Parts: sequence; C-alpha cells; structure tokens
Amino acid sequence: MHLADREKAVKIIGFIVFTVIIVKVFCNVTYLFRNTGLDRNNIVGIENEKLDMVYVDGSAATMYWQPLKAWSDCGFTSYNYATHMIQAENIKFYLEEARKSQDPELFVIGVRAFEYYSDEENESGLRRGSDGMDITSMSRYKMINEYFHNRDISAYTHIAPYYLDIEKYHTNTGNLASPEAWGLINNDGVNPDKGWEWPVSYKYMDRPVDFDTEVRAELLPNCKKILIDLLEYCKEEELKVVFVVCPYQISEWDQEKYNTIEDIIESYGFDFINTNFYYDEMGIDFSTDFMDVSHVNLFGAEKYTEFLEKYIMDNYDMPDHRGDEEYDSWNEDYKRFMEERVGHVDAITELRLEDLGTTDQITQTDSLFEWNDLIEDDRFTILLTADGSFNWPESLAEQKILEKWGFSKSDTSGIRVISNNNIICSNAADGSDEMDGWLLEGESQPYYISMKEGISTIMIIADDFSLKQKGINAVVFDKKYGKVIDSVAIYGENDGLIIER
Repeated sequence: MHLADREKAVKIIGFIVFTVIIVKVFCNVTYLFRNTGLDRNNIVGIENEKLDMVYVDGSAATMYWQPLKAWSDCGFTSYNYATHMIQAENIKFYLEEARKSQDPELFVIGVRAFEYYSDEENESGLRRGSDGMDITSMSRYKMINEYFHNRDISAYTHIAPYYLDIEKYHTNTGNLASPEAWGLINNDGVNPDKGWEWPVSYKYMDRPVDFDTEVRAELLPNCKKILIDLLEYCKEEELKVVFVVCPYQISEWDQEKYNTIEDIIESYGFDFINTNFYYDEMGIDFSTDFMDVSHVNLFGAEKYTEFLEKYIMDNYDMPDHRGDEEYDSWNEDYKRFMEERVGHVDAITELRLEDLGTTDQITQTDSLFEWNDLIEDDRFTILLTADGSFNWPESLAEQKILEKWGFSKSDTSGIRVISNNNIICSNAADGSDEMDGWLLEGESQPYYISMKEGISTIMIIADDFSLKQKGINAVVFDKKYGKVIDSVAIYGENDGLIIER
C-alpha cells in the first residue's frame, strides 16, 4: 500500500472512530437527561430477561398482571412491556422492540388503547414509551412516524424533540445528582418486579350491569387501520397472541367498541377474551378490589392474574422452569415480592376500613353537629332542598351550619349543591325551582334537583333520593365511592334541629 493510501485509510478510520465516539457520547448524555421512573424501567428492563410471555399494554397491564405470581403458580416467565397511557400506535412497535431480545411462546396484548383511541395528540402517551427506547432504535423512529401520520397535529407542535428528546430534557439538570439517572446512562437496567407496579389505593364501586350488547360501534378510520396493521404484522410473523380486555367499570358504549374490535381480531384467527364477562369466575368484588374506575388494586390484580394464567395454561403450551437453576433469580425476586406484598395489603386494607368507617359514622349518627363535621370534606357533595317550613333555630351553632349552606333567618328556602363548605350551585340569585348538573368529572353521575310546588326532588341518574319531608332534605354523594351514602331530613323540633332518616 502506498503511503498516500495508508494516510487516506488512517483518516477514514479516524473519522469513523471519532464519529462513533461522538454518537456514543450523545446517546449517553440523552439517556442521562431523560426522565426516570416506572415506565422507562419497564422499557429498558426487558433486555435482561429470558421470557416465555410478554404482556404489551398500558396501566391495564402494569397494575393487573403479576409476573412473579404467575411464575410461582405456573413456572413460566413473563414481563409487562407496558407504559401508562399507551397509544394504539405503540403496540406494534413494542412487539418489534421486544422481539429484538426475546422470542416468547406467547404475547398478550391489551386492547383498551383501541377503545379510547382519538386522532387528537397525546404527547405523554407516546413519550412514555419512545423516551425509554434506545435512540438508535428503528422501531422507535417508525413508531413516532406512525403517530404523526395518524394524529391531528397542531401547528404549534414542535416535532423534532420527539425524535431527539435531548432537546426537550436538556433542562433536567437535577439528573446530574441522581443515582437513578446515572444508572440508566446506557439505557440499560433490571426491573425486579418484571413490569408490575404496586397500587396503593382503594375505591368502592358498583358492579357494572347491563353493559352487554350486540351493537357494533364504528371505530375511527385511523384506529381501525392501526389495529389491522398490528394484526397483519402478528399474522405475517406467525406470532402466538391472545388479545384481552381487563376488568374495570365498563360501559355499554365501551362494549359496543369491543364488539367491533373482537370481530376484527377473530377474523385474523387470534383469540380474544373480555374478562368483564367473567367477574364471578375471577371472584372480582367491586366493593374491595379496585383503586379507581379503570384499575384494580392489589386484591383485584391477584384475582385477574389467577384467571388469566389458568386460561393461558389451558390454551397454550407454556414451559415450567421451576426447579431450573438457570431461573433461580426468579425465586429470589418472588420471595422479595411476597415480603413487599404484606405491607401493601395492610396499606390498602387500612384505606378501605378508613373509608368504610367514615361512611358508617355518617349514616349512623343522629347528631347534626357530628354529621356536618363528617361531610365537610371535598370527598362529599351535598345536594340540599329547603322549603322554609322550619323555624330559625336559637342555637348559634345550628345557625352557623345553616349560614354555611347559604340560608338566613329571613330566607330558609332554596336549592343548594355544596362540597367542602363551598356552595357550588344555588338558586338564591335567580329563584329558579330546579337545577341540574354532573357530580363527577367527564359528565358522569347526572343530578336533578327540584322544589316545584314545594315538593323536594333530588335525583341522581334515574333515582329520587329525597325523603320528601318538610324542612331540609339533604343527600350525601360520595365521589370516592361514586354513590349516594346518606339521605336525611333536617327539621326543627323544640327550638332545635334534628336529623331523621
């Protein structure tokens, strides 16, 4: 080789080495400044596992499927490759990304992302996954491209930071002092709970009824296209997949969409199971097993896991690695998992007993003062009617309660909606004899209050909870439980106010 040729080769090699170093430094800086947390841990942790099943979904996986419980019960390894608020576009590319390091016997895919799909932007839902993937991942870039192809993007949306997220996160200077951030500088890590997230919350709910329907709701065109593209990919790659809907407070409108989704999925030959039709088989109790309308708590997750693992074992050929030394780390993780479970069981049980204790006190007390103290909380909404038939009490303490409700000695009639000592709605200004509205966000739990012809009516959805007695009628709605917990009449007797149920 001539000297000139050698010099040229050295320059080329030097340029390549320099470029590799620059790219490596750029990637590491990006990973250091990215947000940390459970979503990112779920993404990076999969590469260090050897998995028989991968569960792709959003919080409907992380708070539902317990991989370590399934390990102990059945002996197969699984992982929640899932991020909160997952978008429909993410799912196919999560499969692609997972398959770079895994060749599982089975994929489980949750379909709630298709039920709540919208063409509107949802930056957080996309980023929770894309900001965890390697910056050099083609699956990441294709996922972002697909998202921008489908969505109605605002003219004010800055697209570049989706691809080069250092532009968004360069101000995260606190990460320079964060051991967790430095631990992810190579975008690599271990998730000991395999994508499971401990939920410490409790909410009482009524069991959904009358949601079953034969109606097929039409999916948005982009939603249907994304679903079909996912199914085509699964079929072409000959993947074993079961599509699932987890238990939650489902509505008839939800089910209309699931009917359509099920038809499309089964037309491609894949299994579909909506577990909302199996409450009794799972043993799901809506008074104990949920943290909110969309997610189970620990108790519900255990029941869901037991049901789904049995379905998987009955319908798919899954291995049992228990006793295999290669999987000893799973035994150690399960032991720690069960030790952590004790504290979480105690915490959720305490929350439930606390809630039940408060509602029991409200419904059992006959003291106006104790009753009023208990309902003075943002958790409760009070719907009131007053017909002016009671005498203004002589007790200053009782007067103070009535004044908080917007009444006075000269005006002891009216309609009120009250929460946390704040009058939300009142007819004091316009003197109308009726009003309506919503008790929960998202236009849920409609109410109607009327004093037409002096008759009290306090309706929530289709039920009238007013006692229709003289004086004040008050209905207590618990926003945490999503239900009416008390209905009383308050009227004067012997120059004082008493409660009657």
